[in-house]
Amino acid sequence: MIIDVHYHFMPQVNEARVRMTIRHALRAAEIMGREVDPEALVKKALDTWGDPTGERLVAFMDETGIDTTVICQVDNVDNPLANEQAVMEANRLMGQVSQRFPGRILALAGVDPRRPNAADMTRVCFEEFQVRGVKYHPDNGYDPSGPESYRVLEVVAKYKGVLLTHTGPLMPPSRAKFAHPSLLADIGVDFPEVSVIAAHMGSIEWRAWANLAAHQPTLHGDLAMWDAYAFGNYRLFCRELRDILDYAGKNKVLFGTDNPIFDIVEPTRNWIGLLKDLPQNAPDGIRFTDEEVAGILGNNAARMLGIE
Repeated sequence: MIIDVHYHFMPQVNEARVRMTIRHALRAAEIMGREVDPEALVKKALDTWGDPTGERLVAFMDETGIDTTVICQVDNVDNPLANEQAVMEANRLMGQVSQRFPGRILALAGVDPRRPNAADMTRVCFEEFQVRGVKYHPDNGYDPSGPESYRVLEVVAKYKGVLLTHTGPLMPPSRAKFAHPSLLADIGVDFPEVSVIAAHMGSIEWRAWANLAAHQPTLHGDLAMWDAYAFGNYRLFCRELRDILDYAGKNKVLFGTDNPIFDIVEPTRNWIGLLKDLPQNAPDGIRFTDEEVAGILGNNAARMLGIE
């Protein structure tokens, strides 16, 4: 079983959004040592990212061997185009996609907890759009365990939902101090009903995440954006992943892609293949088991999400 717990649903895209987002793909290409044409990537993104019905995603999953994908939206009150009505319409469309493909696509609503109606928005997303949880990008400027967030998390807890929250530094205007894994500590205490996925496991701050994850049964992390290092510095990736599993536990790491962003640099099927081959190809002195890899690719997420 293969489950991608981190996929950005984009019903439609425009050139401005693509050029803002493509920066992350270009950085990944640089880490991988790939020479890419930025304009060619922009064109490819414009041609392939928009997917209002989910049909493109399901075809991609069939082609790549992914059984279930968790799609998400991102809300940011600082974006003048992201008013409450537009955000809820995007969440509604995403919910429709998940209902159209039950079992294959699960949805996490984008709700910025700084919105005055954030709790009510979250409740509507659960009750009317049938989402499974919420996606946060706290590096937009809020504390994921602050009072505003707790109003939203109370709703998520009521439905025993999932919180996927960004952790780790990104390029400006991202405010990294709000994305440190240590800020998730209180959530594990005050909301034990909520399964938390720390997107990227804090990136280079993974030790802070692993220290928490080892002690908090509801805290997991995903491998989104780690493919850049897997392809760019395989030994470093294997060494870090081995340490992560040893510190946090083999059940805490989940497969994630951050797609459709990074597939345009390195096909996701190659990322899956690299992980599958870890038991055979890991460098000398580093060992992975088939059970650990199966857990990462899907079994750990299946347990967390209640998927048979």
